[in-house]
Amino acid sequence: MQNITNLEIKYKDFIDDNNSETIVILHGWWWKSDSWLEVADLLFKSWFNVIIPDLPWFWETKLEYVFDLDEYAKVITNFLRTLKIDNFILWWHSNWWAIAIKIVNSQIFNIKTLVLNNSAWIRNDNKRNIKKIFFSLLSKPFKIIFKLNVLKTIRRKIYYFIWWSDYIKSEEIPFLKETYLKIIWEDISELIKKIDIDTLLLWWKNDTFTPLSDAYFMRNNIRKSKLIIIWNEWHSIHLKNPKLLINNFLENI
Repeated sequence: MQNITNLEIKYKDFIDDNNSETIVILHGWWWKSDSWLEVADLLFKSWFNVIIPDLPWFWETKLEYVFDLDEYAKVITNFLRTLKIDNFILWWHSNWWAIAIKIVNSQIFNIKTLVLNNSAWIRNDNKRNIKKIFFSLLSKPFKIIFKLNVLKTIRRKIYYFIWWSDYIKSEEIPFLKETYLKIIWEDISELIKKIDIDTLLLWWKNDTFTPLSDAYFMRNNIRKSKLIIIWNEWHSIHLKNPKLLINNFLENI
């Protein structure tokens, strides 16, 4: 555990002084460091040191006020500085790719390779934005009505339709709903184009949360990127088939 900007950052690590490479992994939204332990063990057996922090609010690290992407990037930056980590591979899953891009473009660290693992949501995607705007406008006049228990099911179906299941789960947690909204509405598409390090894009063909269109956008806009598509797998491949995930990483790094 590390105390970072008055936050107690919990984390898991697999460290051997004989290993020359370090990988920092950040779990996706609503996951936790424990969900990556099997992957970390396989990487450790392949001679990598592995560090996996729990971000505020995610499980063992508290969220004490509303965060945005810059705040999360600052916390991770301070965390890595405190542990004196540099010259490492940065691996991010799902929604936290946006933090990774902020950290990469800050050029504070010597990041050898960026691994984007089914990274979520290109913010300027027209189809998704139309859905978000449409239902945002629709919900305003019916906001009070939708809060009635009898209409909870309808409201949840609407949010699931616009990929806001995470928003539903965040509603009852202090600061997390506002944090979620700040993150998904920030468009960092232009920052993607500034990335100038080797980037490995690992994508699952059947992932409905982060479609292949996102992967193609990143491949076309990150100059030194390489896209690997893994067939017949889903968003949680790190839990269901960690060996396949690691094999694809090791073969392409």
